[in-house]
Amino acid sequence: MIEYLRGMNIEVEGGSGPQTPEDQQLALKSAESKRPLTEEFVQERIIEFLGHQGWSRDLRTKSVKQHGVDIRVRHNNYARYWLVEVKGDASPSAKFPRSHREVQFNLALGQIITRMHTGGARGYKYRYKYGVGYPASFKDMAVRRLPYDVCDKLNLSLFFVDENGAVELLDWQALKKLQTKPS
Repeated sequence: MIEYLRGMNIEVEGGSGPQTPEDQQLALKSAESKRPLTEEFVQERIIEFLGHQGWSRDLRTKSVKQHGVDIRVRHNNYARYWLVEVKGDASPSAKFPRSHREVQFNLALGQIITRMHTGGARGYKYRYKYGVGYPASFKDMAVRRLPYDVCDKLNLSLFFVDENGAVELLDWQALKKLQTKPS
């Protein structure tokens, strides 16, 4: 029981775990409410979010087993595109979920960078917008590790999806505010 709860990132004080059956039930309910967000869930919520923002033309998505960018969508009125790479949470049985998040964070960045278009003098800044989408559990790490000026130069934004399906979009300016606010 204790190992299960530790795997779900639930604090277990003193290593003894919940003592009474009521405490155990409460701990299990808490663990179930923090179930990991799958890549498919994150991808669906980002597609829905972009659709509400006017990005739904020529939508192309891929499944987890296919190669290529996860989301490619054109703006409804302009010839501009979003290319988004998406990652999900570790499974509940993952021994080291924090390490999994770090690996997935780096993997998504590497994948989106290799898909960036370099043609045109200034077209990289206007024709394509790039993004990486993660569950909200990645936010603190991403804000800490990804410099805002890199996001500015690469036209890269971050999408974070919470367990309710709400999407938060951070462009380089929003990232700068988070990284430079006084401690």
